[in-house]
Amino acid sequence: MQLTQGQHDLLNAIATPWLDRGDWPVWASVQHYCDQRGLDADEVFHSLPRVGSEVPFASGYGFTTPMRAPISPTDRVRLTVAASLVLPQVLMMAGEPFVRALRHMIDLYISRPVFVDQAPAVILRSHELTTAVPGLKPWFVQVLPDLLSYEPGISTGGAAVGDGWEREVTRSVWEYRHIHGVEEYVVKTCELVMAAATQFAPALVMEEDPVITDPERAPCVALGLLNDLETAAANTKWEVHKLIALCRELNDNYVAGNPYSSSAMVRAVLDHIPPVFGHRDFKQVAAQYPVAVQQTDKAHAQRLAAFKEVAHDVMHRPISATVPTLSMGDLPEPVRLNAMLQELLTILRKEATAGP
Repeated sequence: MQLTQGQHDLLNAIATPWLDRGDWPVWASVQHYCDQRGLDADEVFHSLPRVGSEVPFASGYGFTTPMRAPISPTDRVRLTVAASLVLPQVLMMAGEPFVRALRHMIDLYISRPVFVDQAPAVILRSHELTTAVPGLKPWFVQVLPDLLSYEPGISTGGAAVGDGWEREVTRSVWEYRHIHGVEEYVVKTCELVMAAATQFAPALVMEEDPVITDPERAPCVALGLLNDLETAAANTKWEVHKLIALCRELNDNYVAGNPYSSSAMVRAVLDHIPPVFGHRDFKQVAAQYPVAVQQTDKAHAQRLAAFKEVAHDVMHRPISATVPTLSMGDLPEPVRLNAMLQELLTILRKEATAGP
């Protein structure tokens, strides 16, 4: 199932003022936007796919926060992180940074001190977040508390403090410990919402909608990561224009569902980046480079190194009476390539900081 043009238009009407100014629009504004295009805003809004409970403010999850019908003209309308799956600009400005911030929250929770007679609170502070997660833009740091407040799988509470904010990090983030991308985050949230809805309101549970849990294929290389690579490389000795071009062509073919072209582009990226890690080829990177998160990133690197043989088969096996076919499922998960490119980004940033 695909979103209709009207559904896309409505989501864009909600996203545009938020991305521009950090303010969610009132419903009257969205209605007027839709009126100009001959759309019934209320009908389109309530046609958007959701999972979980039909009861607003209960256990449902979709591209927007739930709203009771009829929606008041003065009510603020919000998107969720799930909207990143269908709005590329939201993915770049909010979805991908949200997952990076969530990974930091998980690290804070897991590394908190352990005492026999108490469980100390874990606090996420805005001024510390910008240092702990380099590259987050001030706009995103400002809107993060509001995003967290409306994501049903994450339970946090907090308040403004001076010119910043604080949020308590609870055990709810632990459920996301294996999540490294927006699509994975949304799928996990849908699982949590469905489990909660089944437990507390089984008679009202809706079936999962494939638009939410199985969205259109997202780019293989995160768009925000590509932007960060271009920015970081401006002050290093490395020229990344070819790497960016390879990644963009990979994304085009990956989204289009072209397994052979995607495989070739993954292989090209892996062949291109080893010198930044101080090695001649990617097998050496996988075997010898001391990645930041040893267990996880080491596994990513090793799986990517093994995939090079699959890509070699794609490009060099001659035609014969029996040639194995390749599908998109045979490609490595995007999180693996993104993890290594994130490691490369870290190297570039360190070089830029160190200077000549």
